[in-house]
Amino acid sequence: MGKLSLWDLLLIGLLVTPIGVGSLFLYSMWGLLTVEVVPADQGDIPVPRPGERVDVYGTWVRDRGHALGDYGWNEIHPAVFLRNLDSGAQGGSQQCNLLENVHGTERLRILDPAEPCKWARGRVQFVFYFGDGDLHIDLRLDSQYQSLANTGPPLVGISYPTAQLLVVAAVLGFGFPYIGISMLHPRETLLGKVFMRLRSGE
Repeated sequence: MGKLSLWDLLLIGLLVTPIGVGSLFLYSMWGLLTVEVVPADQGDIPVPRPGERVDVYGTWVRDRGHALGDYGWNEIHPAVFLRNLDSGAQGGSQQCNLLENVHGTERLRILDPAEPCKWARGRVQFVFYFGDGDLHIDLRLDSQYQSLANTGPPLVGISYPTAQLLVVAAVLGFGFPYIGISMLHPRETLLGKVFMRLRSGE
């Protein structure tokens, strides 16, 4: 089929960018601690802003619902109490409710059955609402709480919405132009040459 052309750099970008973004996202999630506040508890818990320091309390689990087999990443889910150490705002209940009001509990595994609910303290890295309505608060934990996360804190963090945006941008920025060039000038790209061979029946 010949050598790769300059246009094929678009194909390389299309293949490499999602892998790189996905790896960076997993690196973030294993080093940060995801805190999820379910809709039933959101009315009582103040929403912090990125950069603020908070104490949170809730059920310490491993979320295995992310196409990673039994690995997944650690979370406080559901978080039932939050105290903002900067603003002083606080709310919720310091009662351990296990997985009450959580949907899809089959994907969650309580990590410490003897003491299922834990306190965590850290600085808010990301705040966003997920499609299921849960409030996500990703914490860069204080050193004495870092063991609640899967690994050590990430040097660079990336949130789920940002990861999604980067992957979509890669598809639009690399994929559409590459397909267009491959269709208009098939001799100029690897994909176009494949199309030509398929059409010729070789």
